[in-house]
Amino acid sequence: MAQTLTLALGFLSAVQALPTWSNAVVKRGAADVSQEYDYIDGKKTVLVIEYGPLSQDDSFMPLYNVPAAQFLYNLTSVPQVNVNNRTFPVANGAVVGGGSAVNGQFFDRGSAEDYNNWAKFSGNSGWDWKGLYPYFKKSSALAPPTTAMQKWGITWDSSAYSSAGPVVGAYPDYQWATQKTSWNAWVEKGNVPIQKEHADGHAYGVFWIPTAMDPARAYNRSFAGLSHYIKVQPRKNYHLLTLHRVTKVNFVKKNGKQQAVSVDVKERYGESTFKVKAKREIILSAAATRTPVLLQYSGIGPKKVLAAANVTTLIDLPGVGANLQDHSFALSLYNFTTDNSFPKPTTIATNATYKAEALELFKKTNGGPYTAVVTVSGAFLPPSTFTGDEFDALVKEIKNQKPKAYLPADTPKEIIKGYARQKEILLASFKSKTNAWLEHPFTGKGWGMCILLKPFSRGSIKINPADPLGDPIFDYRLFSNPLDLKMHIRMQTYIRKHFLESKAFKNLTVVEQDPAPGAVTDDAGWEDWLLNQNKLFASNGHSVGTAAMMPRDEGGVVDNQLRVYGTTGLSIADCSIIPLMPGTHTQTTAYAIGEKAADLIKARNR
Repeated sequence: MAQTLTLALGFLSAVQALPTWSNAVVKRGAADVSQEYDYIDGKKTVLVIEYGPLSQDDSFMPLYNVPAAQFLYNLTSVPQVNVNNRTFPVANGAVVGGGSAVNGQFFDRGSAEDYNNWAKFSGNSGWDWKGLYPYFKKSSALAPPTTAMQKWGITWDSSAYSSAGPVVGAYPDYQWATQKTSWNAWVEKGNVPIQKEHADGHAYGVFWIPTAMDPARAYNRSFAGLSHYIKVQPRKNYHLLTLHRVTKVNFVKKNGKQQAVSVDVKERYGESTFKVKAKREIILSAAATRTPVLLQYSGIGPKKVLAAANVTTLIDLPGVGANLQDHSFALSLYNFTTDNSFPKPTTIATNATYKAEALELFKKTNGGPYTAVVTVSGAFLPPSTFTGDEFDALVKEIKNQKPKAYLPADTPKEIIKGYARQKEILLASFKSKTNAWLEHPFTGKGWGMCILLKPFSRGSIKINPADPLGDPIFDYRLFSNPLDLKMHIRMQTYIRKHFLESKAFKNLTVVEQDPAPGAVTDDAGWEDWLLNQNKLFASNGHSVGTAAMMPRDEGGVVDNQLRVYGTTGLSIADCSIIPLMPGTHTQTTAYAIGEKAADLIKARNR
């Protein structure tokens, strides 16, 4: 820690000697690291300001090597009134590379329909699947499975990826024997598409999912901080300032708009502050959890929120901090009582000798059972597949629900108008067979993980009136729309039937573990299990939407060029611009946003 801080302080003296950059980039997420790599053309200077440290440790592996506290923000939501006033952690990476350095390594994309829905808000200006697909490909490469891994029946299509993309997806070298059984349970259904490759726009049905890991680096994590930074580090026009926080963007009024001209910067572990000027453009990429807070403190946001914090309103933009969406989930458990395979998923937990051997193997080779922690298969299902007899009733409820019915009483008219459009698109998506709403990742374990991919509830992020520079007021507003609870009940009902009634599982004699056998017999029982037994979780670390790319009169914050409304020289390149939550983990989508942002920004700064 001391060494890292010393390096940052040494760099700070250089910063003070060169106080003006062509562009200043406020960086805490995955998207803009991608943007930086393409953005630097050798002619314009770039400064990246990062709250976290620079760590080129690529060995972060979920459940084994948990990232240190210095690589994460310590944020907590406000009590969620619809879930017994529980609070939930807010996942947010604080390191060069952002969430890509600390996440679960899912290397998946949404369906074409997910991104085509975005284009309905952006004027179809290259933000549909056709426009984004080249950026998905450019940002990533795929390492095919080894010959040994191909015995599991892994399918893929290398043409959906670049041959030289900076971030690499691959397949772990280990699978549990029961993974074949899990796959057979999906194949037998007949009404669920089995996709050869999902990354070409077909992310619905069941498919194999790469993991963000690089065989060329001993199957260690592949993430933005490594894959991009090591390529731009030698460039003389590129500067990275770590362990500093941007607290405010400063503006001057010019031609009727607010022109962004500089940022205020503060040491993370000290009190020193200074100002950095930008000649051309300031790009915010502080993630959906931080970008809106920075905008609000800078005077851009809902006037009422800013006034409460004694912040002078420069631009009354109601959408800043609104439209928060995330992937809530719950995990039920099932016991394979007659699974005679060895080792099995439970062996690490029950056999200390085997656990020690497996851990030592992982430390030496990055192989073996510990790599099976990362999910490599998933079912991504449309509502028509899992809602059963309730499908028509749910469609009717979505149609009849008034847009403002479950939004806060003081919601501005712009937000209501925008949500009304979202509801129209969500209804069409709900009825579609090519757009996923339920994600069930599986690795051969008896885990009934169900993730709601398309929530109806909308949360918010606001600066704290009592401490505007402190932690924000983060409110998921979980289950504020009752449709989300109904969807979770339908998902768990479906997955229980999947485990207990699929022919493929018959020889494993599956028994419920959580909830216990007979404990849940109807919807009311599932509701009690979800809410009163604390089985529901608010977030998968996929927060989006808080500075949405939508029309301004519909609660939008940026236009289709990523420029903040009412400003010049200020743009956003992170997941806060996403208007509607896609049916996927957000890592590769962040990379695609960054690559497209690079082209947009370069084009207007030639």
